[in-house]
Amino acid sequence: MDLTPLAVPHTLTHLKPLLPPPPARVLEAGCGRGALAAALAELGYRVTGVDRDAGMAAAAGERGVPVIRADVREVSGEYDVVLFTRSLHHAEDLDGVLAHAAALLAPGGRIVIEEFAWERVDRAAAHFLHDNRALLVATGLLDADLPTGDLLDAWVDAHDSLHRGSAMTAALGRVGSDPTEVATGILWRLVDGRGGAWVEPARVADALDAIREAERRRLAAGMLPAVGLFASVRR
Repeated sequence: MDLTPLAVPHTLTHLKPLLPPPPARVLEAGCGRGALAAALAELGYRVTGVDRDAGMAAAAGERGVPVIRADVREVSGEYDVVLFTRSLHHAEDLDGVLAHAAALLAPGGRIVIEEFAWERVDRAAAHFLHDNRALLVATGLLDADLPTGDLLDAWVDAHDSLHRGSAMTAALGRVGSDPTEVATGILWRLVDGRGGAWVEPARVADALDAIREAERRRLAAGMLPAVGLFASVRR
């Protein structure tokens, strides 16, 4: 299912203050199907996507995004921004990837990441995810496994192989200066779980929009942690 109509505007709201003005040159590492890259291009940025997955790279190309099918460490050239969108937490060599990204930057350029700090999920957040996932499964919108036992333990077990948000921001600090960090809501984007599949795409957008609004209200009331993470450093 394409969540672009919901996800891209949310991302742009927090991303634009971290970017230099267009027509800055942006390399998006882990561009996926190219939805965000295409949106940035529409704003006047000169965007190049890079993705290791052939299918993703092809889909981004069909959106009109110039794409390099490669690991970001194989990319050369000069950019004003290297942008990682929910891909850095998988990096096998976090410091090596960010060091190469820094080497791609023009003087004064920036590395920017959109991520989630999975270690910030507390018991309330684990229950928020589980209860909304269970409702989506019960209404037939989502096909996903539901954890049993302690929900927070299940979350940690499913994510402790990924880089923590704190590890990613610390690694950013080792390759750049003037760090910026913004915490946001992102649980609504994680509610389908790892391996979950949407069953009725036509009805899912409204459900996810309602979950996003519920998360926003709870964040404002201090009832949930802000798990989403935008961060940047300057070369």
